[in-house]
Amino acid sequence: MTTDIARYNGIYGDSRARLSHDYLQSQLIVPRQRLTDWGLKPHLHENLFQLFFLEAGRAAFEATALVELVTPCLVIIPANTVHGFTFSPQVKGRTLTLAETLLDTILQATPGVLVELNTVHILADFNAEVSFADLLALEQQIHAEIYSELPGKQLALNGYFKLLFVKIFRLLHHNRRKEESPNRALHYFREFQKAIERTAPFEKKISEFARELKITQVHLNRICQAVKGRTAQQIVQAHTIRKAHNYLVYTSLSVAEIAYELQFLDPGYFTRFFRKQTGLAPGAYRAKAYRTDAAPKTAAPGGREWPPLPTAP
Repeated sequence: MTTDIARYNGIYGDSRARLSHDYLQSQLIVPRQRLTDWGLKPHLHENLFQLFFLEAGRAAFEATALVELVTPCLVIIPANTVHGFTFSPQVKGRTLTLAETLLDTILQATPGVLVELNTVHILADFNAEVSFADLLALEQQIHAEIYSELPGKQLALNGYFKLLFVKIFRLLHHNRRKEESPNRALHYFREFQKAIERTAPFEKKISEFARELKITQVHLNRICQAVKGRTAQQIVQAHTIRKAHNYLVYTSLSVAEIAYELQFLDPGYFTRFFRKQTGLAPGAYRAKAYRTDAAPKTAAPGGREWPPLPTAP
């Protein structure tokens, strides 16, 4: 039974890698002959920064929630972030992994860029100035340089990385301006999500969230319906269920302990709420997740096995 998040000093599945300040890996994600999806089970790298360049195929990314990805896209994953992926057999792309200390060294003169990259981002909206092809070409140049023995290798890598990160930084700013100016609804929705993160379950009524955003409860519900197709209350409930899911699947805490961690008044109330939202009591939900985890695993390249990711609640 899995009770803890897997942690790796190297790439996924590499438990023997030694942590070094200049750790750097570039890998291909290639289509494979198989009938079922495969993936990377939720895990984290405490000191590694990662970029996933997904060119084609279906994929889903799991961090705080399960998100279906639209390819081509770039997924930015800071160090110490729990994350996982599911991929279709047709998926194609590349990954770039580097030590957080190396990232700090490359961007020491531009702390603003470093701050921007310290958050999970999914970039799928590119433009004439920064296209996906531009970013992918830079990753390919970095890959070629890593495995070359040409003179000035470190200087070349430093230059390629700086250009890559500047382009990503510009794209993030372009997309933010595009979203925030005409689409205030998305701004309010993001602020609502942040407020939910800071609040214990049932601590606030939806009207209180709306008041803090300086909009009406009706307006907040309209925004949530437009962005997610759910009411504000359903979004709050889904967030609570997601946190409960993480505790049940990735820790060995008892149901009672989880209830108190989530700041429910008592375990019975938590159990009733969880069963109403998922159709299962917390204990049964955990047992089902463990059975799924123990199901036959499918082989991955290099002889490793990829267990299926847990489904989102």
